[in-house]
Amino acid sequence: MKTIEAPMAGTAPATPQRKFSEEEEIRLMDYPDSTEEIPLLDMSPYLRGEPGGRERVAARLKEISETVGFFYLAGHGIPQSLIERVFAESRRFHGLPSGVKGAIPWIDRDSHKTGYLGVGQERSERTNVNIISDAKSLYARFTIIREPDPRVETNVWPENLPGFKSVVLEYQAAVEALGKKFLPLWSTALELPLDFFDRMFEIPHVTLSLLHYPPQKAIGGRQYGIAPHTDNSMMTFLAQANIPGLAVRMPSGHWRLVDIIPGTLLVNTGNVIVRWTNDQFLSTKHRVINTNSVDRYSIPVFFGPNADAVIEVVPTCQGALNPPRYEPITYRASRKWYYGE
Repeated sequence: MKTIEAPMAGTAPATPQRKFSEEEEIRLMDYPDSTEEIPLLDMSPYLRGEPGGRERVAARLKEISETVGFFYLAGHGIPQSLIERVFAESRRFHGLPSGVKGAIPWIDRDSHKTGYLGVGQERSERTNVNIISDAKSLYARFTIIREPDPRVETNVWPENLPGFKSVVLEYQAAVEALGKKFLPLWSTALELPLDFFDRMFEIPHVTLSLLHYPPQKAIGGRQYGIAPHTDNSMMTFLAQANIPGLAVRMPSGHWRLVDIIPGTLLVNTGNVIVRWTNDQFLSTKHRVINTNSVDRYSIPVFFGPNADAVIEVVPTCQGALNPPRYEPITYRASRKWYYGE
């Protein structure tokens, strides 16, 4: 029988952990029972320029990334009013007639996905996205990427929805700026020069998705709002509305439902940072099931490096006794692997 190790990918447990069969693992995903803490990171001492603020925040970021891989982010500086406006636009969009939304194509642009997919149209059988076989996702998404060349518009926008585009782009730009502010924190956490990552994020990957999860009537049958997976970016910034449903895999191997803490974003690290840190930092599994009687909305923004950036183990995460576990790969190639292309 297939077994699954309890520790999350990207960390070596200090003591042996029990193994779960695939059936047990799916049960834990479907019925989260963990009470382990999802930590909170307040980055305001760093953003305010307090003496020692960067070092303190970076130390906490390192600890979280080595142990949980998910955290509530406070003091991030994005106005709550902007977050509320982009949620209002998401509801406007998903409330459009199916024929209007369906006219927006789903397009693959250099391994970036853009456009619209309706409820239940996500297909990942040939990809390396999902972590269990035959899983099905029940959600709709409208996705845009960061335009690599401002002179050439890549994204496809809905017609006759005044104000929608400007608000969505404003929020995307705000999260991109926030992601770049994290780069010196990652450098500090890894004892690298402060500008180590800067050249790799000159034209970063910033994919924003407006997600809509209808109520799910039953749990089981490998049916999810979004199937269990890890993210492939460096990090993901998730804005949640007021409806729960997200669960994450905790260090015990049990899963925990994520709370909604007003004024915070939920952040997780992705597969790229696992490769950069030679498995020192985590890319934590997560999934969504909307068991509520109302629709659920969330807005993830995936933040990663330039398409041509080479992802290779950083100098401080390798040595004679800790050789690189990963071959160098471009970020573009890693995305193509992730999507099974």
